[in-house]
Amino acid sequence: MSRWFSLSSLCLSSLTLISCGNGLSPFASNTDPCSLLTPAEAERALGEPAQEGQRADATTCVFKSARDSANAVTVQVDETPGKDRRSGFNKDRLRRDSVLVAGLGDGAIRIDSPPSLSRLTFLRGENLVTVMVSSIHASNLPASVMAIGKSAAERYGATVAIAQIPPASSSPIAETASSTSNRQAGAPSLLRASSVAATQTRPVSETDSTGPAKSSAIDASALVGTWQTYALQGTTKHHYLLVIEPNRSWTLSSLTQFDGVLDAESGRWSLDRANTFKGQSWKGTYVTGQPDSFVTTGSLHSTWTRLDGDQPPKKIPAELWTLRNNTSSVPVFQLKSVDRALVGTWESTGTYAGGPATFVWTIKPSAATDLFIMDQTRGTVITKSGLAQLQPTQKRQRSLGIVAAQEGGFTTSDGKSSLRWTRHQPPPETPQPL
Repeated sequence: MSRWFSLSSLCLSSLTLISCGNGLSPFASNTDPCSLLTPAEAERALGEPAQEGQRADATTCVFKSARDSANAVTVQVDETPGKDRRSGFNKDRLRRDSVLVAGLGDGAIRIDSPPSLSRLTFLRGENLVTVMVSSIHASNLPASVMAIGKSAAERYGATVAIAQIPPASSSPIAETASSTSNRQAGAPSLLRASSVAATQTRPVSETDSTGPAKSSAIDASALVGTWQTYALQGTTKHHYLLVIEPNRSWTLSSLTQFDGVLDAESGRWSLDRANTFKGQSWKGTYVTGQPDSFVTTGSLHSTWTRLDGDQPPKKIPAELWTLRNNTSSVPVFQLKSVDRALVGTWESTGTYAGGPATFVWTIKPSAATDLFIMDQTRGTVITKSGLAQLQPTQKRQRSLGIVAAQEGGFTTSDGKSSLRWTRHQPPPETPQPL
């Protein structure tokens, strides 16, 4: 059988939680990591004789197999003063392959990488302890890492309220599932009730939250409705509107607003966007025809129709349009020329960056401009490995997995970034004068 892990690959596989080599560790620790386990416990975890623990650096201790040095138990303690460890811990909690462990420390997760690696991380206050078992011989790594994790937690003074070690086949545990019900009247809970083998009861302070509960089973009927969120990319804000129908079909619309300065004269136009490097502009040609329309080519290939006064656009969902920022065109400090025929608010459907999109373009006589770009994705809600996913119709687009549920919403992830969704709340109606 070929060897799956060497000690060096073991270090790389632990997502930078383990610092290898003889150099100085980036972490600082007051606790000797070798004091949290015994060679006998490491031997039971590996299923073969183990050596005494050896310090790899100030925070890391390795118990190697006496027969095969590639098989090892590793312990790491991260006690760096002033470091925010909870954000990274919460990010790992939302991974699709993480298993939430109730009753261990102030929160714990296990991540299994079959067939030869399993690791367990728990919080105690603001400190993190990670134990890991790497072996090509051990038969049940998840159970082994749970056993040594419990021992390490007891010696570290962390809360241990696990009545029994969860079996290796246990599914991710949804923490406090009852707290994730939607506050909206008549809205069903996003999480089905799930049993918990053992729980931990302790007072909760304002800063005691460790993040949303990971979703283990999604009630598809609870997803029906209109949801909203936003994301920042630099200084650009992207608004998202997700509509999920009872038949599990969905439509995801995104609206991006660009502020800038327009130069348009004699059939040529260029738009310098605000907060971008010089030279990053959109440009092309334009042709004016009828009084209420014109055509552009180049970066924006489209035929534009004028919107009168405060008339809302017809091609953008009203719920999404209400999420936009108020017009925030940048001040113009340079002399620009704008064809008077282009002044106004315009709407169109055309192509942008090689794909179809919907546009709303506000052009002012001062040359300040706001450009809104909307694109849409459609698909179906499917269930895969017990988790709901937003599967797009086009295969080249990423699926969004619903990885967690929180009060009044849920969190999706495409493997690179996460979005937290809440139900769309219509703006309050303006009272009419008597």
